[in-house]
Amino acid sequence: MKGMATVEQAIEEKRLFMIDYHDLLLPYVNKVRELPGTTLYGSRTVFFLTDEGALMPIAIELTRPKSPTKPQWKRVFTHTYDATGSWLWRLAKIHVAAHDAGYHQLVVHWLRTHCCTEPYIIATNRRLSVMHPIYRLLRPHFRYTMEINALAREALINAGGIIETSFSPGKYSMELSSVAYDKLWRFDQQALPADLISRGMAVEDPTVDHGLRLTIEDYPFAADGLLVWSALKQWVEDYVTHCYTDADAIKSDGELQAWWGEIRTKGHADKKDEPWWPKLETPADLVGILTTIIWVTSGHHAAVNFGQYHYGGYFPNRPTLARNNMPNILPSR
Repeated sequence: MKGMATVEQAIEEKRLFMIDYHDLLLPYVNKVRELPGTTLYGSRTVFFLTDEGALMPIAIELTRPKSPTKPQWKRVFTHTYDATGSWLWRLAKIHVAAHDAGYHQLVVHWLRTHCCTEPYIIATNRRLSVMHPIYRLLRPHFRYTMEINALAREALINAGGIIETSFSPGKYSMELSSVAYDKLWRFDQQALPADLISRGMAVEDPTVDHGLRLTIEDYPFAADGLLVWSALKQWVEDYVTHCYTDADAIKSDGELQAWWGEIRTKGHADKKDEPWWPKLETPADLVGILTTIIWVTSGHHAAVNFGQYHYGGYFPNRPTLARNNMPNILPSR
């Protein structure tokens, strides 16, 4: 690790990072392996942040849980210079790339920016009149989302559709997405600053721009995203301040309160009692809620959707499906 004396030192200096798909994928490994022409592992990948500011993968753990006929199989792969170790390392990276591609589409893209935004759109159309200032603010950011989601249900995420036939979880893809919603989704962490902090990619620092110091400087999603986030927040703040002068104006707006109540208690009913839902009592509360919704439907969606083909269109860059297990060089895989 480039001269680091211990792992503890690397962690303290924020030089180690992990992509952890172990807990989410592991319950599906044996079920997915029963499907023809595909396989799956639980995975953890450890990266080291080099002096040049690049993340270098240094270890990959692949796990298959115990099954009725086999004991648990788990192995850590690292980069080596012998022929066998080098190819095992490359194959392990392919499996992780397939996990990452599936998680990206099923959780980061579909779940966060399409599925979880439907309650915002439905409540906006049900509870806010077309003349309401918040309806007029949100409507452009919701354009086409429901239509796209309907088309996705017909040909993309439907049973036997493109997602189920192209990604490693197979017919369990939507189930896995639902489990991720149950275990991982929180409205308060959809805001970009909260998202970055929760993932260890930033820490609060009032002395720097946007009040956040990035853990990795060369991180375009965060660096560029914070510029977009700040612009959105300023625009929303100016708009809300113009429409609502004080807390009483927020509390007395029946349409607005019904809108936020439906989002929480109807649209996300299974999470309606969670303590992390923001209250809607002041103009500042409304600014935070609206900025989060607009960010997810615009900036966040643009980041995870529109640039995909330029990199993932070349399949070796972004394999979505692993068909074969790791070579059986060591005990049962």
